[in-house]
Amino acid sequence: MGDVVVVQMSGVPGAGKTTIARELVRHRRLVAIDRDVVLTAMLESDGADNLERHGALTFARVASYDVVKAMADDVVAQGLGVVIDSPCFYDELLAAGQALAAKHGVAYRYIECVTEDIGLLDRRLRSRQALRSQRPSVDAPPIDLAADRERSGSDLFADGIANMKRPDTYLRLDTTQPLHECVAQALAFLDSAST
Repeated sequence: MGDVVVVQMSGVPGAGKTTIARELVRHRRLVAIDRDVVLTAMLESDGADNLERHGALTFARVASYDVVKAMADDVVAQGLGVVIDSPCFYDELLAAGQALAAKHGVAYRYIECVTEDIGLLDRRLRSRQALRSQRPSVDAPPIDLAADRERSGSDLFADGIANMKRPDTYLRLDTTQPLHECVAQALAFLDSAST
């Protein structure tokens, strides 16, 4: 399993995680698992309607991380590398990615997609077709989540950038660069992987 790797993508919404993840999949034997796809599917499932609104959201938000971890474990067990596409706002998610790689004896790589330009993040969010679980803009929360009355979207994003959970060694990928440069840097980082 020498070419198998666990790649943990991170960064605030709009930073480019999914774009980079999809490019990595095109160039390597990797499967990308996007937490937003999992969370949206859970929120839109028939069973979610039976829970009260915030109960469904709370359950789905927590459970979606477990689903992503289980899917990632299964992919690596099949002998393929995996890209976990989710912000690392919590120590538990960071630890789960590292533990997954250790469990299977494969390399672990963490790539944080970064731009501190909140205006650029907002333009990216507004230009994509948002899933139900995603923010349509910096200042607008996902449709199932109430707006934070205490802090602006810009403050939430600045806090997310500053407090992202990171391992000691990782690639800080400036996604204001052209896509082909970002992909080349990410691939070089993966190629340097060793268990």
